[in-house]
Amino acid sequence: MSVQLVIPVKRNTPARLIGLGLTVLACIGLMWLIVGWVGAIVLTAELFLLGRLLMRAAHGR
Repeated sequence: MSVQLVIPVKRNTPARLIGLGLTVLACIGLMWLIVGWVGAIVLTAELFLLGRLLMRAAHGR
């Protein structure tokens, strides 16, 4: 017997999107304070690419 657990990955409500946007801005601001402009740009790009890879893996692509 096989049991499959399905977890919804996408829930786009306005409050969730606003909260996510504020979280992203806070994280980028914190990275800028710690490592400066170049570091914040590099870390943002790395996190964006990692997020895309994780989303693709979650969708089985």
